This record gives sequence, C-alpha cells and structure tokens, in this order.
Amino acid sequence: MDDFEINSEKEIKNLEAQLKKLPKEKWKIWRLIVVGIITPFVGPYIPLRKGMLADRMGYHNSVLLFALIFLFAVPAGCYMHFQKINNEIFDIECQIENLKRQNKQKIEG
Repeated sequence: MDDFEINSEKEIKNLEAQLKKLPKEKWKIWRLIVVGIITPFVGPYIPLRKGMLADRMGYHNSVLLFALIFLFAVPAGCYMHFQKINNEIFDIECQIENLKRQNKQKIEG
C-alpha cells in the first residue's frame, strides 16, 4: 500500500464523516423560523433614522408589514439553506466517487 492509497482512504473516511453530519444541519433551520415569528412583534421598535416604525405607522400596521416581509423571507431562506446542504452532499458524494475511481485505476494500472 503506497502513500496515495493511504491518503485517499483517509480522505474518503473524512468525507464520509462530513456526509453523515450534513443531514443533521438541515434541522438547524428552526432558528430562522423562530426569528421569523418573533421579529414582526419586536421589529417595529427598532430605531430608524426618522424614529421607530411603530411611532410612524402605528404598531398594528408595522407588525403587519414585518409579518408580510417575513412571510416571504422565511420560506425563501429555508429553501436556500436546504439547497445549500443538498449541493454540499452532492459535492461530497462526487469527491468520494472520484477518489474510489482513482484508487481502482491505480490498482488496475
């Protein structure tokens, strides 16, 4: 067994460990959902240049505005996070497959 095979086996094990961790990161999305629920009620009190939004628009209207914004932002953020995780999973699987193919060619050749 030469250095290339040893290093590639270590790299394959490392990539497989990363691959096992990635699906668990999909459930870290709860933070975004919690922020999306809390922000419409707290957001109107964020200070802006011309005063708080609650003072300018009224609390109820500003809560509706923030809720409308987060109604679209939270699902878009969730979708982007899931796509990022899926792309990382695909990239790692491709790297593992390429390393296995190189090992096989090295052994045969």
